[in-house]
Amino acid sequence: MALSAAHVRTGDARFSGLADQLKGMVAAARDLEGEAQERMRELHSADPERFVRCREGEEPWPDELQAGFVPRHTCRDECLYHDHGVLDGIMQCTCGRPPCRACAIVGAP
Repeated sequence: MALSAAHVRTGDARFSGLADQLKGMVAAARDLEGEAQERMRELHSADPERFVRCREGEEPWPDELQAGFVPRHTCRDECLYHDHGVLDGIMQCTCGRPPCRACAIVGAP
């Protein structure tokens, strides 16, 4: 049952107030998401190499807490070319990567 329908059916004004609060929270979340997307676009424009490192989980995003950051586990990544036969993936082969940094920091997943 929608909150506005609950108010109409019960006459309880608390539902209307709750619906207004939820609308405000959704709008605030939408604003925060837009701001975060804009920061990501700015990072991509200013430092595309860092953007890729962040996207790949090699380093934290600028808005993330830096303390305690652990890189993404890459030990179980599969190679597009060798594991999946994607011929265009030869330039992105991951087979020769060094051991996973995350495993070295916190152990195997």
